[in-house]
Amino acid sequence: TNVANYQALGVQCPWCPDQGFRNGYCMNSKHADDPCCEDPCKLLSQWNFGNNELNYAAGLVAAASAVLGMDAHVVIDTGRNGVTDQRSDCANWCNPRGAGAGVPSTTQTANTSLVDAYFWLKTPGESDGCTR
Repeated sequence: TNVANYQALGVQCPWCPDQGFRNGYCMNSKHADDPCCEDPCKLLSQWNFGNNELNYAAGLVAAASAVLGMDAHVVIDTGRNGVTDQRSDCANWCNPRGAGAGVPSTTQTANTSLVDAYFWLKTPGESDGCTR
């Protein structure tokens, strides 16, 4: 996955399938206080289970399995998601001041059956090439 939008790595939620490969754990408001359901960009209100990178990765892997029959794994780019609360708005992805590098490159991940590695694909501090 690519955290070019500075999405937090987060905490992975327990898997509660909703429509096959979407995780419904946070979407029913029963678990709103669970740290894995933290959703500063209000993505869950749009039925988007990608409120953090680990939940998004779990959904991608589930979809690859359900739709393509793949035993997929992911790597997560953590080059720019170390300080996740620096944007004035979640749509502001273009070079937010104060953003920082996330977890250094490693194969020791929060869920090794899902995520093979964290790595810095996008160089920390490199510009997105904004138009303004």
